[in-house]
Amino acid sequence: MNLDEQRRRTAAASGCWLMAGATYLILEAVAAAAYRPDYSYAHNYISDLGRPSRQSAGATIGSGFAWAMNAAFYLQGILFLVGAVLLVRARRKPNARAFLNLVAVNTLGNIMVGTVYSGPPADVGGPAWVHAGGAVMAIVGGNAAVLAGFRCVRSGAGVRWYHAVSLGLGVLGLASFLMLGVQTTTELFIAPTATWERMSVYTIIAWQMLSAAALLTSRSAENALPQAL
Repeated sequence: MNLDEQRRRTAAASGCWLMAGATYLILEAVAAAAYRPDYSYAHNYISDLGRPSRQSAGATIGSGFAWAMNAAFYLQGILFLVGAVLLVRARRKPNARAFLNLVAVNTLGNIMVGTVYSGPPADVGGPAWVHAGGAVMAIVGGNAAVLAGFRCVRSGAGVRWYHAVSLGLGVLGLASFLMLGVQTTTELFIAPTATWERMSVYTIIAWQMLSAAALLTSRSAENALPQAL
C-alpha cells in the first residue's frame, strides 16, 4: 500500500469516528428533547430514550423520537467498527487484532441495545436480558477498545499527552461502569446511578473524537508506515 492510500484510509477513519460521535450526541439530544414528561441527563438512563412513548395512568412516558436514539446506537457501533478497520489497514501496529475484536464487541452490543428496548419484556416485546447484555458488551467492549487501540492511532515521540488522555478515558469508563454495577446492587451512593452509565459511554465517544482529531492533525509521515500485525 502506498503512502497516499494510507493517508486516504486514515482520513476516512477519522471521518467515521467524528461522524459517529457527533451523530450520537445530536440524536441523543433530539430524543431527550422529545421525552415526556421530562428527561434528566443525570438521573435518567440513556436507554430510556430508546423506548417509544406510551400511556401510563393517563400520562405520556417516553420519547416521541425513540427511533433517533436507537439509530444513534446503530450508527455509533457501525461507524466505530468501519473506522477501526480502515485505520488498522492503514496502520498495522501491535494490538491491532485485539483492538478490532473489542470494537466488534462494542458494535454488536450497540446493535443489540438499539434493537431490543430496555424495560419489562411485556412492555417492549423482547427479552430484557438481550438489551442488558448488549449494554455490557457496548460499554465494556468500547472502553477496553480504547485501552487496546490508542497506540494504533498515534505512536512515537511527542504523543505522551494523547496516550495519557486515552488511558485515562478507558480507565474512567470501566471504573464508571463498575460504579454503576455497585450502586445498582448495593446501598452505596456517590452520584446518581444514571450518571455513572452516561460517563461510561461518553468516554468512548470522547476518545473517538479525540483520536479523529489526533489523526487529522498528525504531520508525521512515520506514523503512517505499516508494521507487522
